[in-house]
Amino acid sequence: MKIKPVCLVVVLGMISTASQAQSSVTLYGVLDTYLQSYKTNVGPTTASPLTPIQSITLTKIDGGGMSGNRWGMRVSEDLGGGLSAIANLESGFAMDTGASNQGGRLFGRRATVGLTGGFGTVTVGRNASPYTDVVYNTSINGTVFDPAYGNTGAPVSPIQAGALQGNSVNSLAFMRQGGFTGATWIGAGIWFDNSIKYISPNFSGFSGAFMYAAGEDKTTSVAASKSVSANLQYANGPLRLIGGYQSEGFARTATTKPALENTFATVVYDFGVAKASFGANRAKYKDVLAPAGLGGGNFAAQKEYSIAVDVPVGAAVLSAAYGRGKGDTLGSSTGFGLQATYALSKRTNLYAGAVSTKTFDRLTSAISAGPVGSNNALGLPGGVSSPGRLEIYGVGIRHRF
Repeated sequence: MKIKPVCLVVVLGMISTASQAQSSVTLYGVLDTYLQSYKTNVGPTTASPLTPIQSITLTKIDGGGMSGNRWGMRVSEDLGGGLSAIANLESGFAMDTGASNQGGRLFGRRATVGLTGGFGTVTVGRNASPYTDVVYNTSINGTVFDPAYGNTGAPVSPIQAGALQGNSVNSLAFMRQGGFTGATWIGAGIWFDNSIKYISPNFSGFSGAFMYAAGEDKTTSVAASKSVSANLQYANGPLRLIGGYQSEGFARTATTKPALENTFATVVYDFGVAKASFGANRAKYKDVLAPAGLGGGNFAAQKEYSIAVDVPVGAAVLSAAYGRGKGDTLGSSTGFGLQATYALSKRTNLYAGAVSTKTFDRLTSAISAGPVGSNNALGLPGGVSSPGRLEIYGVGIRHRF
């Protein structure tokens, strides 16, 4: 029997419609750029360890003032019985240059596939950790104007900085990663390779998530590193209680298992006229030695705090935040941040803000000690004023699609 062309078109159209009803692909993204005045410090590098630290003020166009720039695809297929297959690819990029972020990875922000249903959601691949899912979700946390957990995108890794095993150049690398980025908290890793993540359904206001990331750095004599992360939340009307934990492991040796461990708790309450949050975190480097100039021995834990308030005024939201950290090895860090946003639409907003931080006073004092041209207890040039201070002022626009 012959099928007329018009009938064939109708049949194919019906098949296509049925297929679309069972699966979907969503394209989304964030475009965020701002003009900023940025005052910080530059100094020694591995190639030139005796270059003095000097203050510098830059006026530049940058990206990611409120949110990291990204584009991505979400895929969902209905498998029936309340079960769906899901996938998510997300690529980060620099809005001011167009270059890829996350070390040049094509999908550095997320690359996952999994299943979702009444049991919750399971994804495998490169996941964002449960800890950072919640630590970024209180008030202005995660924006460039946040004095506590500013949009640095990376923790101060003891391994990336040579584990700080008494090495003066790597001590400065530690300083530049933390004190020179504007965050008073040490920070934590955001994305993890080779990970499996579970997100629970909501049980009468309670929900949680857990992630395990397997290291692939095992040798014949050293075990592989590993990382774990978890959160637990309770939401009831205007009240939200949040807890998070993360232990991110770094390359091990025959005798050490270095890791950065963060434990976080916060309370958020929406009063209607304002939303306030208070957060506390404990950051601890485990099995990592401090430089001799800071007393040597194991790193003491940093006790970190943040207070923030959001006040809605029509289409605008005014925010203020205070961040602080304190520990016997690195010393104290403090910072203040202000931010204002104005919604032009549901997807586009203007923003302006300022942040000023001064971090790790014990470390900065050790670096600053001594006359210019001489080396201090860390083996670095002395005579520097406030090498850990940073100030940012900026105005920008963010569009989400």
